[in-house]
Amino acid sequence: MPIRGVIFDLDGTLLDTLPDLTASVNAGLAQIGRPPRAASEVRRWVGDGMPSLCARALAGRSTPDDEDPPPEVLRLAGSVSDHYRLHRLDQTAPYDGIPALLDALAARSMRMAILTNKPHEHTVPMVETLLGRWPWVAVEGSGPGRPYKPDPTVVRTILERMDCPTAEVMFVGDSVVDVATGRNAGLVTTAVTWGFRDREELQAVGPDHLIDRPGQLLACL
Repeated sequence: MPIRGVIFDLDGTLLDTLPDLTASVNAGLAQIGRPPRAASEVRRWVGDGMPSLCARALAGRSTPDDEDPPPEVLRLAGSVSDHYRLHRLDQTAPYDGIPALLDALAARSMRMAILTNKPHEHTVPMVETLLGRWPWVAVEGSGPGRPYKPDPTVVRTILERMDCPTAEVMFVGDSVVDVATGRNAGLVTTAVTWGFRDREELQAVGPDHLIDRPGQLLACL
């Protein structure tokens, strides 16, 4: 069936947010006397929500996600979020080729939405500022009562707004979590290699499509 709707991840898919995320993580770590983390480390740790990112920054490695993060993780997450609120647009910008892709999709009357594990309070203003000229059916970030991807709950809400059957919607993201999210919701999955994960890691989970440049998405539709 033809694809009539596309749900995008945000960080690492539409926007290159890594410099500002790294700066905010390191500002939070500095407040508690911890050493800074390299952008290459933060790149691996982003994608599962702010508490997970902060737990990994504290540990200096990837860690299992806690259902109830310990107090020190929550305190760091608060500090990082406070800094990010003021500096989230210092260096963040759409990836090369993303504006042209979104123009092409809008010209096709494609129904588009964004679903990210980034906190909703950051997601909405960033999309309005950097991606606001395109028509979004929904823009959804994480928050109280909203399960993180790869849980498909919020995807189903977006599908209702799109008024599209699952077979006609594609999920596009840069991580294994995004591929799992699309699969859990019964969508076509496309993984992109220009974001925060390596091609080999994405290839290993077998998305329906794997692309290296934004314009290649048009051929997948």
